[in-house]
Amino acid sequence: MLMHMKYELRKSMFSKMVILLVTAVSEIAFLAGVFLKNNTALMWGITGLSMCAVVGIFYIGIESLLTFHKDLNTKQSYMLFMTPQTSYTILGAKVLQNALAIFAAGAFFVLIAVLDVVTATIYMDGLQALIDMVQELMKNISVQINIEPQNIIMAVAVTLVSWLMMIATGYLAIVLSATILAGKKLSGFVSFVLYLIINFGALKILDLVPYMKNQTLQGCLVIALSFIITVILYLISGWIMERKLSV
Repeated sequence: MLMHMKYELRKSMFSKMVILLVTAVSEIAFLAGVFLKNNTALMWGITGLSMCAVVGIFYIGIESLLTFHKDLNTKQSYMLFMTPQTSYTILGAKVLQNALAIFAAGAFFVLIAVLDVVTATIYMDGLQALIDMVQELMKNISVQINIEPQNIIMAVAVTLVSWLMMIATGYLAIVLSATILAGKKLSGFVSFVLYLIINFGALKILDLVPYMKNQTLQGCLVIALSFIITVILYLISGWIMERKLSV
């Protein structure tokens, strides 16, 4: 499986380098704003870093789905499925590599955020000045946020695991399109509809988690349930590939 994971990483390396490059430019703008006390550069830096985090993590998942679709529907990875490996191993490598990439990206951007907050606290008028500025930016784009470290960390963790669950749903939809629905009229449309239905059902299951005063505990329950759903979707996809996939 490790060899397959390295193969998946190489295929997506270019896009990750682009994300890192744009992040570096945004970070330079942020630091310039802090050291030169230039609010315009600071706001551009914050906006750029926020967009890199959101769009970058989103694209990592989407790229994985696009690559998997090509693997199943073109000859670009024909030899991959000719290796003496089970479909569970091949799909598992894709899921695990994507999961590691998503969580690594999340941890990377959280680390940058922490370092930037520390830097801004030292060189500006304190942490509250930075918080006020970010809240003002969010207010200008009609977004209300509650900036508390614990809430932010839990929100990031829930978002990453939920996104991974949606990616697992996408894998299942692609597998259905390439196997059970292969050659049938509107197979792509039907698989997309199934993706929406499965996602809707998964989100409804997550809604069953009761509201709790302890937000950390509630977030942990959502994360655990999302992970269980992801594993189930992976097992179903692997089972279908083992029995129905023809390369």
